[in-house]
Amino acid sequence: MLKRLFIAIDPEPALLDTIFRLTSTLKREYSIKGVRYTAPQNLHLTLLFLGDTDESLIPQISDKLEKVCRNFTEFDLEFSNLGAFPSQRNPRIIWLGVNHPEPVIALAKAIIHDTGLVAEPEKAGFTPHLTLGRVGESTRGVSSETFSRLFAKFGNVKIGSTRVREVLLYQSTLKPSGPVYTVLSRHDLKNMC
Repeated sequence: MLKRLFIAIDPEPALLDTIFRLTSTLKREYSIKGVRYTAPQNLHLTLLFLGDTDESLIPQISDKLEKVCRNFTEFDLEFSNLGAFPSQRNPRIIWLGVNHPEPVIALAKAIIHDTGLVAEPEKAGFTPHLTLGRVGESTRGVSSETFSRLFAKFGNVKIGSTRVREVLLYQSTLKPSGPVYTVLSRHDLKNMC
């Protein structure tokens, strides 16, 4: 049986509260029909999206993640700056960026290159971000002036930092009400204290 899997890190609860206040402000002050904001319990920073994967491979994936995580020490990750993919003028994804992303980039690259989970690791890209919202097809281009004001005001927003202590293997189940994420395994980073 196939399961939709991804590997991620979760922000700490205090930071999630701050991000939730930001998205509430965005909804209230920049009401744009067709933008679906991510539920606070679903906010995570994806390190690698695996997609539909045979569930028999889950123990093997978990073992590989465990080996990679043993080589990394806990680190802090600071979130700031609102951005968009593919561009702020025509966003599909509204995201929150990362300051000083070197530790999380190194972790993601190790997962991509050292686990054997990616067929062509040299072609795999990684841009650390938290997806705050998705812009519906009907909204794209229509609300460019509102998006311009939103990014002008919040483009340089500072949210705060979180301690990254573990990497999680998630299953994503798509439902009409939105995705439901289930943790399949947790992999601790080294604690240097």
